[in-house]
Amino acid sequence: MNDHKSLMDEILGDAFRRGEFDNLPGAGKRLKIEDDLDNHVPPDLRMTHRMLKDSNLAPDWIEEGKAIEDAQAKVLSKLQSNARMFQGLRADARRSATPEQMLAQLDARWRTVQERFRADVASLNRRILDYNLKLPPGFSQKPAMNAERELAKVQV
Repeated sequence: MNDHKSLMDEILGDAFRRGEFDNLPGAGKRLKIEDDLDNHVPPDLRMTHRMLKDSNLAPDWIEEGKAIEDAQAKVLSKLQSNARMFQGLRADARRSATPEQMLAQLDARWRTVQERFRADVASLNRRILDYNLKLPPGFSQKPAMNAERELAKVQV
């Protein structure tokens, strides 16, 4: 297979160097592939999609997908930020006069942060399920978040 590809690359390269592609119709112009994309949209939705595109809008499910991705990023960023903060506080607590008491308080606060994170993930997973149910056929679904896996990544 690679021999065929090398041969084709060589033939095309030679033709390109000879200028055989210089005067092709549409040379130097942008390709218009939008019409090809419409072939994948059901005929009854093409006008709607065109109007949305012309107005710089997107279908609901696309907007919801972006909103879910933003929410996931925020939840994960907040978890990582809290984990870094608790790691610093735990280091400070170990140097204090009463490390056991302070560490116990920090552990209780960290458990609260974890439960809040789990609740946020459960809420996001409901949104993801709703999104996946609305998604048109042929588009890949969003996977649900795994709270325990994410918590394991940020050992405190």
